[in-house]
Amino acid sequence: MLRGKHIHYWSKNMDQDENGKMNSEITQEIFGNAIMDLQAPGIPEEIVFSHMHQRTHMDEFESSPNKYCKYDIFPKWHLPVKTALILSFFIFTYTFLRDIIHPFVTAQENVFYKIPILVVNKVLPVVSITLLALVYLPGILAAGFQFHYGTKYRRFPPWLDRWMLSRKQFGLLSFFFASMHACYSLCYPLRRSYRYKLLNWAYQQVQKKKENAWIEHDVWRMEIYVSLGILALALLAVLAVTSIPSVSYSLTWREFHYIQSKIGYVALLLCTIHALVFAWDKWIDPHQYLWYTPPTFIIAVILPIVVLACKVILLFPCFRKRLQKIRSGCDVVTNETQITSKL
Repeated sequence: MLRGKHIHYWSKNMDQDENGKMNSEITQEIFGNAIMDLQAPGIPEEIVFSHMHQRTHMDEFESSPNKYCKYDIFPKWHLPVKTALILSFFIFTYTFLRDIIHPFVTAQENVFYKIPILVVNKVLPVVSITLLALVYLPGILAAGFQFHYGTKYRRFPPWLDRWMLSRKQFGLLSFFFASMHACYSLCYPLRRSYRYKLLNWAYQQVQKKKENAWIEHDVWRMEIYVSLGILALALLAVLAVTSIPSVSYSLTWREFHYIQSKIGYVALLLCTIHALVFAWDKWIDPHQYLWYTPPTFIIAVILPIVVLACKVILLFPCFRKRLQKIRSGCDVVTNETQITSKL
């Protein structure tokens, strides 16, 4: 009996040893490198486990860019910012060649002092009004696609979808450039070059023995285009404020749509008239076409005039009623097919 008990106790201990070995093997597989570090001579346990803890956090930081690389910063701002930068570079280069390089090459006149204020202030309004036109151009294109498809349930092309989702950012950048244009314009009388020119004009007037240098049409031109510019900037400020989430959430969809569409087109119209009044009779002045190139104000109003003209065409009853039917859910193509089949 005692011998049987010893055999049973010995076999039980063997089973426990085997289980312990299996558990130790599993533990070694799980903790792998940590067990080997603990077995290494001269390395305390707390340092090894501290290293493991730090390594875990380092792995999280190192893997986060790979894990979240598909998430970009400000994704809706990419297209508007790139467009604004490209437009700014193009208009700046164009203005630099016309206003700085042309007099330097043809008359050996050094007017590089115009770059910080005058040249930049010619770039800002052109970029601003172009970006504002790009806010409403995708709506015109969307209406054209809906006319072509005959339904509102067909998706727009991906590039148009991306463009329409970025209209808010285009509008905010337009307001930013318009505000900068206003600030630069207010700085005109503060320039030292302007004061020197003012003294030269006064001296020339005395030399010509002119008692009155009043030019009626020039006075009216400046009064009108400055007033229109202030009104346009005020409307752009209203559009920018209503695009703030806290303000837009307090408005109904009808109110928000009315402000962004109706007032937005009025702002675009005022900006266009502002540029046209600034040009006045310079359109027909051959001295404005340096190196056979049009002045910047002509480039500025091309796209806004196209957008406004297309909007006026869409307001015609024949187009407006059909577009309302499509956007209300009536498939024009389906209705025409049914009528044809009945006939």
